[in-house]
Amino acid sequence: MRSSPSLSLLMLPLVEVVLMGLLAGLVGAVALVHRRIFFTESLTHATFPGAILGVVVASWFSRVVLGQRADFELLSVMVLVGAAVMCLPMTWLMRWLSQVPGLSSQSAAGIVLTLGFALGYFLNSWFKPLPLKVDSFLTGSVLNVGLVDVAAVAVVLVVAVAVLVVGGRRLTFYSFDALGYRASGLSATWAETLILGLVCATIVVLIPAVGTILPIALIAAPAASLAPSTRSIRHLMLGAPLLGAATALAGLWLGVHLSLSVGGVIATAAGVVYLLSAGARWCVRRSARH
Repeated sequence: MRSSPSLSLLMLPLVEVVLMGLLAGLVGAVALVHRRIFFTESLTHATFPGAILGVVVASWFSRVVLGQRADFELLSVMVLVGAAVMCLPMTWLMRWLSQVPGLSSQSAAGIVLTLGFALGYFLNSWFKPLPLKVDSFLTGSVLNVGLVDVAAVAVVLVVAVAVLVVGGRRLTFYSFDALGYRASGLSATWAETLILGLVCATIVVLIPAVGTILPIALIAAPAASLAPSTRSIRHLMLGAPLLGAATALAGLWLGVHLSLSVGGVIATAAGVVYLLSAGARWCVRRSARH
C-alpha cells in the first residue's frame, strides 16, 4: 500500500470535495424535484467530447500562437469551457428528440448519452496524442485539482444558492403545477433555463474532480436518498447538500487511505448511501406492518 499524501497536499482536494458535495447535493435536489435526473445523466456523458475539444483548442493555441506547450492552468480552463459549450447543442438535441412522437424523454436522454460518449472516444482517437489522458476526462482526479477548479465550483455554488434564494418559490411552483404556473402569466422558459443552466454548470465544474461519468452518482444519490422521508422541499434543499458533502468527504478519506481512485470511491460511497437509505426505509415499513 502506498503512503498517504500529507495534509498540506490534501488541503485543496479537501476544499474541493466539500464544495463539490454541497453543490451536487443542492442541484441534485433541484433536478430530482423537477424530474431532470435522466437529463442530468445524459449530459454528464455529453460533455465528454466538449472537454476533449477544449484541450485540443488549448494545445493548438499554445503551440501556434504562444509557441510553447499548454500549461496546466490553460488546459483546466479550456476543459471547463469546452464542456460548457458542448452542453448547448446536446441540450437542444435532447429537447428536440423528446418532442418526436413516440419517443419518450428517457429514450431521448439515452440517445444523447450514447452519442456524447461515442463522440468523445472518437475525438480522443482522432486527436491523439492529447496532453491529458482520457482517464482524466472520464473519472477525473480529485487529488490533482487546482485553484481554477476549486474557484469554479465555488462560483457555481454561490450562483446556485442565489438563484434558489431569489427564485426558489417560483421554481417549486413550476415543478408541481406547470399549467398553473403558465396560467399565472409566469414564463416557463425562464424556469427551464434556470434549471437546465444549474444542471449544466454543475456537471461542467465537477469534471476535473470526478470526470464525465461519475458526477451523476454524487448529483442524484443524496437527494434520492432523502426525498422519500423528507417533509418539505426546504428540508430536502438543506439536507441533500449536507449529505453530499459528507459523502464526498468519506469518499476522499477512504480513497486516500486505501490508495484507490478517489473519484470512484466517492461515486461508490454515494451508491452505498442510497442503498442504506432504501434499506432503512424497507426495515421501517416491515416493522410497521408487523
